[in-house]
This record gives sequence, C-alpha cells and structure tokens, in this order.
Amino acid sequence: MIELGKKYKLKKIRGFENPDNEYYKVISFYNFDTVICKNAYGERFVFMKEFLIDPQKPDEIYSDLILERKE
Repeated sequence: MIELGKKYKLKKIRGFENPDNEYYKVISFYNFDTVICKNAYGERFVFMKEFLIDPQKPDEIYSDLILERKE
C-alpha cells in the first residue's frame, strides 16, 4: 500500500538499463491511481501508483509496462 509522506523507488522496465536508485516522497494523491511525488532536490513528479515499489510486495520490482523500440 502506497502511503502519504513515505519514500519509494520506481519499478524497473525489463530490458532497459536504469541507474536511477532515487527515492521519491509521496506528497499528494491526485486520484485513486496517481500520486504526486518529490525527489531530494525538490523536483515534483506525477506517477501512477503501480510504478512505485510497494513495501508490502518488495519482490515486484519490475513494471508490467512493455516498450517497443522502433528503428
């Protein structure tokens, strides 16, 4: 469960290198599936809850999002 005021990491996307190990603090809920977060530098971001690693499911570190590369 994602909670207000707590810090979370983003899930990874399979097949993509992502060196981002940054934590994002939830500062507001936008609606039932979207949160507003800020990083350590005060920058604000909007994420769907499903892209944050839920502490109750720590093994689910990969997103179901599938990206295709077009050349």
